[in-house]
Amino acid sequence: MKILGIGAHPDDIEFGCGGTFYKLVRSGHTLNMLVMSRGDAGGSPGIRQKEQEKSARFLNARLYWGDFKDTDIALSRDLIQAVENKIKLIKPDIIFACYHDDTHQDHRNVSDAVVTAARYLRNLIFYEVPTTLNFVPDLFVDIGGLINKKVHMLKCHSSQVYKTRVQNLSIIESAKSAAIFRGYQDRVKYAEAFVPQRLSLDFILKLK
Repeated sequence: MKILGIGAHPDDIEFGCGGTFYKLVRSGHTLNMLVMSRGDAGGSPGIRQKEQEKSARFLNARLYWGDFKDTDIALSRDLIQAVENKIKLIKPDIIFACYHDDTHQDHRNVSDAVVTAARYLRNLIFYEVPTTLNFVPDLFVDIGGLINKKVHMLKCHSSQVYKTRVQNLSIIESAKSAAIFRGYQDRVKYAEAFVPQRLSLDFILKLK
């Protein structure tokens, strides 16, 4: 099975579904990651690119870049086509994308672009990041044995670990707290949570 994870910035994908992706790759599925910007508003784009490449290698994922400017990713024909082109190239069986209700305009616009670009795809689900709003998941993945792998992926983005805009709070603590909260909802210790736009039961059965 071919999987495509799409994020607006480096580290979005790892925060939202790093544990799930590690589990899927370990089960033999092929992972692709499309990051739409190099995160230049949050640091050096060269450093952030290298951090994302390091995380992608750890996941054994093929990494693609969208070449848009951080904080200036507009919902446009160019954005939709950039996603469509990667869908045509990769032919994914499922796409994971950031959720549309978010305080960051890049996340909102990337999410809306993916909805249009993936309109003929059978499986499309959304993940959460720290700026996500009104996220009510009904799909969970137990990452109890993989929380340290998720932490390692986020530590690959070392320039961002303490850029949470909350004093003394690291992205690691934020991710573990989210995993505990979603885990409690799923009656496990740690989980990642998702909201499906469309999800085929056939696909779920193939994952087993």
